[in-house]
Amino acid sequence: MGHMHMHGGGDGELKPFDSKMFGRLFSYLLPYRWWLLGSLVSLVVAATAAQAGPYLFGRAIDTFINPVAAASGLSMGERLSGLDRYAGLFILSLIVTWLAEYGETYCMSWAAQNGIFDLRSDLYRRLQGLGLKWFDARPAGVIMSRVTNDVQTLDELLSSGLTTVLGDLIRLAVIVTVMLSMNARLALASFITVPPLMLMVFYFRPRILQAHRQVRTRVAEINANLQESISGVRVTKSFAREEENFEEFNLRNQNNYDATVAAEFLMSVFQPGVMLIGALGTAVVLWYGGSIIMHEVTAGMVNGTLGPGTLAAFLVYVQRFNHPLQNLSSFYTQMQSAMASCEKIFAVMDTEREVVDHPGAQQLDTISGAVHFEGVSFAYDGENLVLEDVDLEVQPGQTVALVGHTGAGKSTMINLLCRFYDPTAGSVLVDGHDLRDVTLYSLRTQLGIVLQDTFLFSGSVRENIAYGRLDASDEQIRAAAEAVNAHDFIEALPQGYDTAVGERGGNLSVGERQLISFARALLRDPGILILDEATSSVDAYTELLVQRALEKLFEGRTSFIIAHRLSTIRNADLIVVMDGGRIVERGSHAELISAGGHYSDLHRAQFSGD
Repeated sequence: MGHMHMHGGGDGELKPFDSKMFGRLFSYLLPYRWWLLGSLVSLVVAATAAQAGPYLFGRAIDTFINPVAAASGLSMGERLSGLDRYAGLFILSLIVTWLAEYGETYCMSWAAQNGIFDLRSDLYRRLQGLGLKWFDARPAGVIMSRVTNDVQTLDELLSSGLTTVLGDLIRLAVIVTVMLSMNARLALASFITVPPLMLMVFYFRPRILQAHRQVRTRVAEINANLQESISGVRVTKSFAREEENFEEFNLRNQNNYDATVAAEFLMSVFQPGVMLIGALGTAVVLWYGGSIIMHEVTAGMVNGTLGPGTLAAFLVYVQRFNHPLQNLSSFYTQMQSAMASCEKIFAVMDTEREVVDHPGAQQLDTISGAVHFEGVSFAYDGENLVLEDVDLEVQPGQTVALVGHTGAGKSTMINLLCRFYDPTAGSVLVDGHDLRDVTLYSLRTQLGIVLQDTFLFSGSVRENIAYGRLDASDEQIRAAAEAVNAHDFIEALPQGYDTAVGERGGNLSVGERQLISFARALLRDPGILILDEATSSVDAYTELLVQRALEKLFEGRTSFIIAHRLSTIRNADLIVVMDGGRIVERGSHAELISAGGHYSDLHRAQFSGD
């Protein structure tokens, strides 16, 4: 294995807050605005009720429990009754907090999950509508990352991030208000640790985030290397590359080790540092508040400005004050990651589809199969032509074989016929209709395509055969399988037609997968059949069976065959020889052999062993 290139698409770089981008994301929540309002109201109630606890038990201590309260003139019964009342209020605040937090979480989750559902659906629909050119330019893993990792990042932001930051802001406001109302001097003293805490948080948080991203990158490299090693284990053993592979894996393992140690070092400094600053804040409150109480007691003040209960409440509030500040810094980095994901997702959703139904496009009625390439030129990149001034007229029911060296333009002609791309110049017509003037659906539902790289979906054999015709009966599915000589081997499978094929058809041989793809194409009963190297992966015996089936399959429909095995196209009505994006010869097998040109050379080289 050589050096591996890790494609982008994981976390992306840190992005500043983009209000326009965030507004677009937030628009997915607007249809569920009443749920958002319910969440916001519940959030305010929960944040307020949660801070009532320390205030209540502080007041209870100073008013009813503190020995100084005995001098207040309240009887023991009154003090016990007051204590009962405050204890009840404290329990009530806990119940209100629990109910409000439940309401806030439920309402926000409902709105967020519905919004994310809509976003993921829109993204998937956009992906389904994009052309092959867009997919050809991007690794599958990067595309999957858009629908999984990036959407998950936004899910976390909407489901918990927003409510967390709003809740923290409300909690901070309530805590500060309560502390200032209880004792302004002690409140200001407790805030002395805020600047160093914020400095530490904003210094370490971005570095910790970057360090953990580096760890994830290194882990991804290990996984990619491991996957490649396992997939290519036969090649590895054939070339005795075990030691070299181990060294390469060990290098990536070491990189992951170094990145993890660096990240853990930052965490080992940051977390104890935050705890230390919080402890210093608690110490300041205890020292300063205790000093006030002792001075007032020494001075003989029975009802001083600060009681033990108030001091105890302050100690709790100081501890609670630090947590929202840490969470706010976490939200900042979470928002940056979300903006990066937003940018990637909306870039996909804003991608213009290259092949679309033109305004006024008509439905293509049942076709007879007349195909005409009229002065067609095409370049995938817009500059370098892979087809140049191609003219080809095919009559309904003809079987046409496209042959030529790799890169001659054969598959490109098929791509244009399926309208996966539009010609750079010229026109492709079916039954006299320019393909750009008919709807994509009405065209492609009348095409049957079998590719060299047979793709079967997870599911049963029956479901794969019926993929292009969901309303097909069991009899029709069986008839299609029998026509391509697939029925016997299907019946021999453990569950017959209900046998699961596994991922990409992994439970079947290459030849069996190919036969199922033939049955899938036949069941659709297409007006135009396209076989792109469809027999290259089957053995000689299976090819013989397929050839017999194809003779029936070709009857009554226009068929295009791309094949390197010239033995499979001897009986084609028209053989088109391509070279360098042009048609250089055309005719029957006998005519082209007699002509002694390109086709004759290809035939001689293939069958003479040259």
